[in-house]
Amino acid sequence: MTLPLPLTSSEMKQWLTCQRGWYLSHYLCLRRKHEMSSLPSIGNHVHAGLEAYYRGELDKPSDLVAQRASVLVAEFPEFADQISKDAEMSTIMLDGYLEWVEETGADADLEFVAAEQVVEVGVGPFRLRGKIDARFRQISDGALLQLEHKTCGGLNDHPNWAQSNPQFLTYDMLAMMTKPEGVRTDGLVVNMLRRVKRTVKANPPFYGRHPVRHDTSELRSHYKHVIAIGLQIERARNMLFCGEDFHVVCPPNFSRSHGYSCPCAGLDSLPDDATADLEGFLEDFYERVDPNERYNEEIANGSG
Repeated sequence: MTLPLPLTSSEMKQWLTCQRGWYLSHYLCLRRKHEMSSLPSIGNHVHAGLEAYYRGELDKPSDLVAQRASVLVAEFPEFADQISKDAEMSTIMLDGYLEWVEETGADADLEFVAAEQVVEVGVGPFRLRGKIDARFRQISDGALLQLEHKTCGGLNDHPNWAQSNPQFLTYDMLAMMTKPEGVRTDGLVVNMLRRVKRTVKANPPFYGRHPVRHDTSELRSHYKHVIAIGLQIERARNMLFCGEDFHVVCPPNFSRSHGYSCPCAGLDSLPDDATADLEGFLEDFYERVDPNERYNEEIANGSG
């Protein structure tokens, strides 16, 4: 019996963003090495700190940032300045977040359930996997909801398109399909932390939350979209496995941010006459990784 193929929100996002980037990161399982972009970002630090905080492992999540930064500087001394700057910003953001939560009572109606919970459900011919940032139970009515932590430049960045954000649709759908029987879900809340140092010149507010709720019709439509995207990816995998040219199967999708944010930046301009040395090029600039490593832990199975 053939097991259903795994599919993740991050893989679907990469496929929709740039198929060439998907080819490198999810088909060849490669990432660029020896670059600052491959190291934990401010968003990574903030996520790790909030996970430890909500798990009850640390009273001050910025302590974890300091520990992580120390390890990174020792391992990558050539990036020490940037690592220190990112750690400083992350510390300011996290310390301010705790002050904001205490002052506003933002968590007063929330009872912690789980952090970074890996879930997996059946969606058509696929096993859809996700990792929920933080799950809570509302004390007032017992409903489950998620906090999705996001670092951002402005508090309107995510609310402007949150309702149609595929990631939020996917995670709301996963929450609905993995909830205990008899318990209702109340969508998710975008937990936003601005990337600012909160100096005298900085304009508040620096933190905010935005509720996102999808009705049954929206989630049913997204269920179909997930299957459609998964079938596109499956077709590409089959073509590549059969020896089809990756230029034909996975063309790059150029955009303003493509040159610095996509796994394939630099490779998309490789001329045809250099493809014979593609393996050597990849060996020089990339390292092999497991793109699903963050999901490879105990799966919370849903009824899906």
